[in-house]
Amino acid sequence: MSKKNLMKQAHKLAKKIVEKVGDYIIALKLTLKKVWAMAKAGRKKMSDTAFKSALYELTHQKKEYNGPEFFWLGSKGIPVWLMDNNLDQTELWGAQLAYNMYAERETEKAALIVFETDFGNITMWAPKSVIKGF
Repeated sequence: MSKKNLMKQAHKLAKKIVEKVGDYIIALKLTLKKVWAMAKAGRKKMSDTAFKSALYELTHQKKEYNGPEFFWLGSKGIPVWLMDNNLDQTELWGAQLAYNMYAERETEKAALIVFETDFGNITMWAPKSVIKGF
């Protein structure tokens, strides 16, 4: 599949799922990942069956994570999914043992969060739009 066809298919899928996702940019990101995965798997073009299958997978995926939504330390909260995506398993375990959490640096849209632990500091960037209390 050419890059032009990849983008066409991704936009076509995104238009179908934008209502469920709520934002076109997010829908496009999800569909680009799906279409790219199909292209890497060796598909030369997307048939109607493959299109319907991709559409079903994108709109009917179940949420896998059932734990707490935020990691709270005092009045400050970081989404667990964000920590899961940005920290490796050891850092995630260490961050959950933190005794202090603060923003070391900030930009207009993000903050560098520092988790102080007995084992040293763990840092990660987090968008301000999803963190609570900073």
